[in-house]
Amino acid sequence: MNFSPRLQQEVEKWASRQGISSEEFILIAVADKINALDRQAARKNNDLQDSEATSGESPQPPKVYRKEGILVLDVELPKNFDLNAAIDELREERIREQIDRRCDC
Repeated sequence: MNFSPRLQQEVEKWASRQGISSEEFILIAVADKINALDRQAARKNNDLQDSEATSGESPQPPKVYRKEGILVLDVELPKNFDLNAAIDELREERIREQIDRRCDC
């Protein structure tokens, strides 16, 4: 991914503090965002209580590992999760951040 120098420095700083690579940090951040969007959607649809009652346990944190040189994020997505919508939202969020940075100059 192509990040602004400032954002890349922040990613590297936080990844280093956690003892992981920048790629792993980004994958975990994306997984966290997906989980947050899922919880938000569940609240809107009143599905949160149903899913907790049926599962009986809290969601597992994502597992990040390398397989044949590729970072893999192993996380179970909810059955109604729209990956394309999540990607679009992340893309729009990044575009807004870049526009805001340009306006602050």
